[in-house]
Amino acid sequence: MGNAYIFNDHLSGADRDTIDAIVTAAGFHPLYAVPPDHSSLDPDDDIGVVGLPAAAEDLATIDAHAKAFAGAGVRVIAIWLHKEETSGTGIPDAIGKYGVTVDIASPQLSNTLKGGDVWEEAGGAPRPAPRTKRNKC
Repeated sequence: MGNAYIFNDHLSGADRDTIDAIVTAAGFHPLYAVPPDHSSLDPDDDIGVVGLPAAAEDLATIDAHAKAFAGAGVRVIAIWLHKEETSGTGIPDAIGKYGVTVDIASPQLSNTLKGGDVWEEAGGAPRPAPRTKRNKC
């Protein structure tokens, strides 16, 4: 069983319980602390998880962790727990670049946690896959 590192620091108790249940059902152990040494992460078994919409005070942390996890080859999955609200910030920049987004009610949720690529808006509507700009050699 791999670890699911949850990046949000400002989730409600109900949202934490929801994420815990989702990642546990998918076979992961939920952790709310990210190891300072990213070399201890296992790209084959570990994942990073973000609850959306994210609180504004979590954006810097989410972006830093998402970049570090992507650099270590670890998948980052953002789960829409609620439709966007005025208190949320939508999709953090690093998630748009390095992660996938899936709605909590999506039939693809379990598949996404286990490695599938899905890009959904809150409510499950598809969103375009991000385009990664690459330098030409």
